[in-house]
Amino acid sequence: MPPDDLRSAAARRDEGVRKVSRLTWRAGAAGVICSAVIAVAFGHHAAAAAAKPAAPAGSIAVPNQPPAPGPGSGSVTSGGS
Repeated sequence: MPPDDLRSAAARRDEGVRKVSRLTWRAGAAGVICSAVIAVAFGHHAAAAAAKPAAPAGSIAVPNQPPAPGPGSGSVTSGGS
């Protein structure tokens, strides 16, 4: 291969690498911006939900934790002998 062809091929390769690099940086920046927008959108609702007043008397209250396991071995026998 003549030297001019090698230089031309190397220049095309370098230009392709630069294009891919720019595209990668743009995609990464778009991802960071979208993540920030989603975080702000969901963060606002979390703060609003935390400021909600307590449930009125007589309504069902949902506990913050699941119930503790009951006593026993944990195995179930159905009609066993």
